[in-house]
Order: sequence, then structure tokens, then C-alpha cells
Amino acid sequence: MQKIFDAHLHLWNLQEFPISWVNSYKELNQNFDFNKARKEYKDFKLLGAMYVETNSDNKDKENLFALKLKKLYGLKLCLADLRYKEEICAFREVMHISQKGAKRLFESDFKEIVKILEKAQIVLEICLKNRELGFLEKFLEENLNLKVVLDHMGNPEISCFCDYKKDLKRLKKFPNLYIKLSSPDSFSIQTSQEFIFELFLFLKENFSEDKFLFGSNYPVSKLNPNEWVNLILKSETFKYLDAIFYKNALELYKGG
Repeated sequence: MQKIFDAHLHLWNLQEFPISWVNSYKELNQNFDFNKARKEYKDFKLLGAMYVETNSDNKDKENLFALKLKKLYGLKLCLADLRYKEEICAFREVMHISQKGAKRLFESDFKEIVKILEKAQIVLEICLKNRELGFLEKFLEENLNLKVVLDHMGNPEISCFCDYKKDLKRLKKFPNLYIKLSSPDSFSIQTSQEFIFELFLFLKENFSEDKFLFGSNYPVSKLNPNEWVNLILKSETFKYLDAIFYKNALELYKGG
């Protein structure tokens, strides 16, 4: 049975902290706890997971919720609040759905955040739209000592896959960049399997397997964790499955 560390898990209790954006999605407008998430891995052995911030309406209440999960289940934490830098192993601000987008990476206050992350050896998680991946090259050139994880493989889209490949090929030279094999929000059972397998093959050809981290993006992804793991396995693209599914993540996310 394949062991899994889920490096991209969203959980919430809407009675404890509000998340207004879930109101637009009936299937997400409910509570998701760790025990429910664990049941999604019926064919695999879930070793642990990293809680990733949810872009909630109340960061203070969400932080307390996340800290409680860490205590209860030993989860790693990726938050958007450096007041808890002793408790987290990764930091993330939502950029793929914000007005500023990737330009946020170059604002003066964010540069100060980056300095703190680098000094504390905290990983920066970046989630960008496909068309904004070009900004990442300049950011990485300026921050060679910061470990950076590109969430959801950079949110590739079939319609602009050629541009995506050009951008990723420019990024493969950076040894501090990791690619999270987490299902993009847009992927579903209807997404072309041929496209997904072509995507995996492209990534394998351009990045070494010690740079890949598995994540489910549960429950936001329309593919459940079991389906996503089975797609990766079915593709027969990757050789070092233990590294991708849990060893790389446990090596990278040491903090907190």
C-alpha cells in the first residue's frame, strides 16, 4: 500500500471562522475535518498532511483553528501570518485570485516577508495563474536562498499549454524551486487524461523527481484524493514514488 503525505490539504469549520468564497460552491459550503479527509484515502496509507491556509475572512480565527489541528493530529501548517513563524513550516498568500496577482511578489512589504522566511528557513508557497508564471523567473533570480514551492504545478491550462511549457522550462534552472503535484482547482473527471499524462511527462523531463511533492488540494479540487493518486500511478511517469508521495515533503517541511 502506497504511503502518502498530503502536502496540500484545506480544512475548515464555518462555525469557527467564515470563508465567504465557499458560498459560491454548494459542494464546498460545509465543514471539512481531518477525519473526513482521511477517509478519502481508502486505497492508501495516509501518514500525515500539511494544512494550507484557506483565504478565510478572519485570519485570527483560522490561525487558532489550524493550531488546534496541529495539536490534535500533528499536521504541518502553511499559514498567511508570520506571527506564528515558530509554528509553521510554510507561508502562503493567495495570489491566483487576487487583483494584484504575481505583482504582489515585488511589493516592498512582501520583500520584507521574504527576508523573514529566508532567515527562519520557512518555505514560500506560491499559487499563480498560468499566464502569470513569467513573473516567477525574476522573483527566483532575486531570492536564490529561499525555498519556493509552485502550487498545483502552476495551474496549467490546455488552452495555453505551449506558453506554460516555455515558462516552466525557464524555471527549471533554479535549484530552490519545487513543484507541487497537487490537482488544480479546474481539474475534474472530465479533464482530458491524455492532457494530464502529457503534463506529468513534461514535468518529469524538465525537473528531477526530488523536486516533486504530492498534494491533493482537498476539498477544493473536483478530483478526490484517491482519484488524483490513482491518476499519478496510472500515468506510470514517475520512478521514485515514495519520494514523490511522502519523502520529499517530509524532507522539505522540517520547520514548525
